[in-house]
Amino acid sequence: MASDPGGGPEQGGPHAEVAEEWTAPAEGWKALAQEWTTAIDSGARDHVVPMSRAEAHALLSRLARAFDALARGAGSGERAAEFGAELATSHFVGNQVLGRSIAVLDAYFGGLSAVSTARSAELLGAFTTGYVRAFRRWLLAEQESVRVADIAARLRVQEQLRDSEARFRAVFAQAGIGTGLSDMTGRIIEVNAAFANMLGYSPAEMTALDVTDLSHPDDDPTMWPLYAAVLRGDVDNVHLEKAYPHRDGRTVWTKINVSLIRDDQGLPQYTLILVEDISEQRALSERLHYRAHHDQLTGLANRSRFFDALTAAFDAADARIGLCYVDLDRFKAVNDTFGHAVGDELLTQAATRLSGCATGPGHLVARMGGDEFVILVPDSHDTVDRIAREVRRAFEKPFDVNGHLLTVTASVGMAEEYAAHTTADDLLQAADYSMYWAKASGGRAHIIAPTPNDTAS
Repeated sequence: MASDPGGGPEQGGPHAEVAEEWTAPAEGWKALAQEWTTAIDSGARDHVVPMSRAEAHALLSRLARAFDALARGAGSGERAAEFGAELATSHFVGNQVLGRSIAVLDAYFGGLSAVSTARSAELLGAFTTGYVRAFRRWLLAEQESVRVADIAARLRVQEQLRDSEARFRAVFAQAGIGTGLSDMTGRIIEVNAAFANMLGYSPAEMTALDVTDLSHPDDDPTMWPLYAAVLRGDVDNVHLEKAYPHRDGRTVWTKINVSLIRDDQGLPQYTLILVEDISEQRALSERLHYRAHHDQLTGLANRSRFFDALTAAFDAADARIGLCYVDLDRFKAVNDTFGHAVGDELLTQAATRLSGCATGPGHLVARMGGDEFVILVPDSHDTVDRIAREVRRAFEKPFDVNGHLLTVTASVGMAEEYAAHTTADDLLQAADYSMYWAKASGGRAHIIAPTPNDTAS
């Protein structure tokens, strides 16, 4: 059923039955109805009639019959105005509807001898007035409906934006992970409490800083070029590990996620950073790594780290690699006499003295196990023999262990060779053999010299 903002006398709508008093010759009003339907249907389809073609024809047939009866009788022109209003309120409101309707009606009335020109003009004028008034009321009602709908939609959008902003603010402020917002110049606009507390600031204090104020000497060299790429809009998101300087001077290690926020035109507007404190995890990882590569008692490199370093030294075929293999003399007697606690302290002090004897680039002191140590000299030209002498001199002074003055000497074996002429295992075996030879000889060091071919090379 069509809407009826303009009102009209036909309360039954377009499907109401024709009043009994509307009678006319069948061939007259039916021909008018057909011509009227054809005229409107052939015009521009710039209107939407909420009824089928058959229903529209039925409406126009009823109006045609009523118009025919009115034209032949003496009824008031107001009745024609009601017909025009009904046509408008039935949504026959295209640009050509009124003009085509008047043209059809005028032609029809002109063919009726019973209808004078004055009567025809009166009825067509009333019909036009009724149509225009109803159309204007309908149009104003539609405009008001659109305005109200637009206002309601705007209010809903504003409310949704407020709700969304409130949710964002709550998440931003209360999130356990550090969150910050900066503009495209690097100025920090806003941070939450988690981020500020992480670095020892208040949120207000951090907004007085720039992103670059939080740089750190341990930052990855690729980090700042990546951040610049985000600011340019070349990259939308980056994941990094970053060291932040805490306000008290310590370092806070973090995982950060930097995301670019664009405006409606796709231009870079802000950067959003999510910061997770991984200082404890990193410290644990470093401790585990340290334990995996260091002797727990002495802090020296362990066997695993030593063999890694020895293998790496052999990567350079022209390198001359030297080893000093050190064994403490009469260490078992110290353990048996004073106990393992004294023995452990003696080993710790011995490790300190050995470290003082090998301070050159790449030198590595490792504990191989028990009271055996080894010193790796990756570039051993004229170095191994000197280190061996320093080791022997370092052990001439007694050790003060828990009030006990213990004289413990060291047997030192040496081996050196060009990497291209031996293997890591053979060089270590030679140094070990040399150490046992030195121990059997009263602690004198022995060196396994290069072969003549090695010297020539």
